[in-house]
Order: sequence, then C-alpha cells, then structure tokens
Amino acid sequence: MCRTKIIASLGPSSSTLDTILNLCREGVVGFRINFAHGDESVWGPTVDNILKVEGLIGRPLALIGDLRGPSIRLGDLDQQLLLKKGETAKLILSGKGSAEKREVPLPVKEVYDKLEVGDTILMSDGRVRLKVTDVFRDYIEVTALTDAAISSRKALVVANKEFNLPLLQEKDLADLNFALRRNFNYIGLSYVRRGLDVKIVKDIIRRSGNDKVKIIAKIETKSAVENLDEIIEASDAVLVARGDLGMNFGLEEIPYLQKKIIRRSLELGKPVIVATQLLESMIENPVPTRAEVVDVSTAVSEGVDALMLTGETAVGRYPVEAVRWLRRVVETTEEKLSISKFRDVNGLNARFAKGVTELAEDINAKLVVFSMFGNTARMISLLRPTVDFYVGTPDIHIARSLVILWGVRIYQVDASDYDEGLEKTYELLKSRDEIRLGDLVILAYGLKDYEQTIKLRRVS
Repeated sequence: MCRTKIIASLGPSSSTLDTILNLCREGVVGFRINFAHGDESVWGPTVDNILKVEGLIGRPLALIGDLRGPSIRLGDLDQQLLLKKGETAKLILSGKGSAEKREVPLPVKEVYDKLEVGDTILMSDGRVRLKVTDVFRDYIEVTALTDAAISSRKALVVANKEFNLPLLQEKDLADLNFALRRNFNYIGLSYVRRGLDVKIVKDIIRRSGNDKVKIIAKIETKSAVENLDEIIEASDAVLVARGDLGMNFGLEEIPYLQKKIIRRSLELGKPVIVATQLLESMIENPVPTRAEVVDVSTAVSEGVDALMLTGETAVGRYPVEAVRWLRRVVETTEEKLSISKFRDVNGLNARFAKGVTELAEDINAKLVVFSMFGNTARMISLLRPTVDFYVGTPDIHIARSLVILWGVRIYQVDASDYDEGLEKTYELLKSRDEIRLGDLVILAYGLKDYEQTIKLRRVS
C-alpha cells in the first residue's frame, strides 16, 4: 500500500457501487463529495455505496464533505455558451440565462457592486478569461480574452479582488447538517480567509454534539496565504487547492506556494493534502502526460499526506485508470526517492512519538500502536517513519479519520483498555501475516503526559 494516500472525488463518472469498489481496489482510502454540486438527495445514495464498499473490502474509508462556502458561482445556463476570443457577452443578475442571447447568469449582487471596467474574470482554473468592458446596475458586459466554453454553476474569481461574502450560506448549513448526520469524518472549508473562519465552523460542529468531525482548511486565496499560520493552527488538516490558487496568483508562483504550504503545515504538525490538476489530461485520455507524472512525484517527495483527484475521477472518462496511474507514480517515487521529513518536535508526547519512531528505525522493527483517540498515531505519522506502521483503534470514526494520514495502516479493534487493544492489534496483524516469525516489533501507546508504554518483542 502507498504511504502517501489517495483520495478520489466522486461525481457522475464514479458514484456507482462497482466504480467505488474498483477505485478502492486500486488504492483509494477516502472519498470527497463536492457539495457545490447536488444536495442530500443526490449524495445520500453515494454515501450508502461508500459504506457498502467499506464492508465489502473490510477496511475503513474516509468521508470528506467539501462545502461550497463563499464562492461566486454562475447560475443555470440553458446550454453551454461558446465564445470566440474577442466576442462579447453579458453577465446578468439572475439565476437563469440564455446561451443564444449570450446572457450568463451571475446571481451574486456583491459582484456587481465591486466590479470595475478593466477587471479580469477567471473561470475553469483560469482557462476562461473575460475582461469587464462595462458595468451596469443589473448586468455586466464582458469580452472574451480567450476562446471560452461557459457552462452552468461554474465558480469564478476576479483577479486581484476578494469579496466579503458570508462564510457559510443557507446551502452550506444544510450540507453541513447532512454531513454531520451521516458521520462524515472531515469537512472541507472553502475560501478560508483567517483562522477565525475555521473556529466558527468548529464551534457549529461542537454545538451539534459531534466533536469527532475534523476541519480541512483549503488554502486558495491571497488572504489565506497571508494568514497561513493562524489558519493551519486552527485547522485539523490543510489542503493545497491549486486550482483557485492559480487564479489568485500567477501560475509561476504555484510551485513555491505549494512547497511553502506543505512545509509550514508539517512544521506546525498538521496533515496536508494536494489537489487539482494532478492528472488533468486523464479526464479525456487514458494515460497521463510526462509533466503530470513529474508533478505528482514532486508532491510525494515533498512529504504530503495525501493526493486528491478531482475532475479526473468525478467527471473524467477514465476514473479507475487515473487512480491506477497515480498509485504507480506514488509507489515508484516512494521506492526510489527520499521523502521530506520534519522532526523538530516539542512537548513530551511528541518527543515520545519521535523516540519510538527512531528506535523502530534504528533496529528495523515494525511499529504497532493502539490509539483510542488517534493522537499518538497522528504524531508518529507526521514524523514519516521509514518502517511499517500499524494502528489499532476501537472507534470506526477515528479509524476513518486516520486512514488518510501518511503511512498509517489502520485496523478497527474492539477493546476496553489500551493493554487489551495493543495485544489484540498484535494478534490481528499476526493472523493477517503482516508481522511474521522472527520480526522485531515495537508496541506502544500513550495515555497522557508522563504515562506512555512501549514494548519490544520478537515474533515467535
């Protein structure tokens, strides 16, 4: 199994039970549901299929719900609008538009109040570029700077401008409620601007009584990059959202920003995911480009916890093949290249995790941890151990949340205390031939400060 984990976004190309099963067989450990498209009636059956597949394969699968957030999106076009470079169209303050009349629906009043002549509007990860040529109270005239294909509900960004929209809108609250009722493990928070945004959503989740759901902060705006440290510290995990980053920054800055966000996340002790255009060409083609393969390999060697496919699996023609190629590149990179590590840690528990990890590496022992809440497992994962690393936990929700972390091989083990859980995890691994006769094994758990346990055992 890859140590760098694979997450797949689901959509029309991939929501059936058979496709989800095949994605898991190729190495997917978690699924993203993009709440910008569809609602509970659409996604409920998909969640059912994920849980059925989890039972079939006998391992936990993470559920990630991606909130739409304060994004600016088009309304509904009656059909796709195709513009040639230099052709004009209107953005109208309406929920519905007409391709024949070249009227594109943009039902967000705040945009009309702030747009100015000369502004550039970007869509489709920057492939569509429109220049504002005139602004009126209820419509905006634009000229295509490129050949453009414009379709319903596309998100847009205005270059060098941010809009003070509410963090969560009515749809977001409904989607969050659905995710909490269906026991999602992570909530993806879009267009985060500051650490307070994360704290607000965490407070909503806490008041719901579901304190196990974790927040993934998506870094995609200039404000997020400016407030990076406070956002990382407030979050449970971080996602490098390269699509919107590429519309808010120059493309030449994306490699530096990716490296900066990954490094800072790991230095501050938070898991980090990279997403968008990993294997973009595979939306239409059965094999990736050479450049895409190098890009994926670079992200792996930078030490990310997980790679997330988006359009490749949600709407692409080759979702299973895309995962297969991603897995092949990840496996080869992990075998042949070194992975970045950050081992400057503070605090007793973190130092315990570091000591256990380095001891296991020094004597080439397999590392087995039992964890009730996942804290020790998370700390060891952040150290990127070079030895096999297994985690047992009695809580399926904790198991699902840990499965996307680097290097973790997770098992649900029913136990009432740590000693029983550690022994049951050890016996389970023996029965599955994960640890074999003659192997050195370190068994460990941490309860709280000054109360950790470590055992060294040779399998006999």
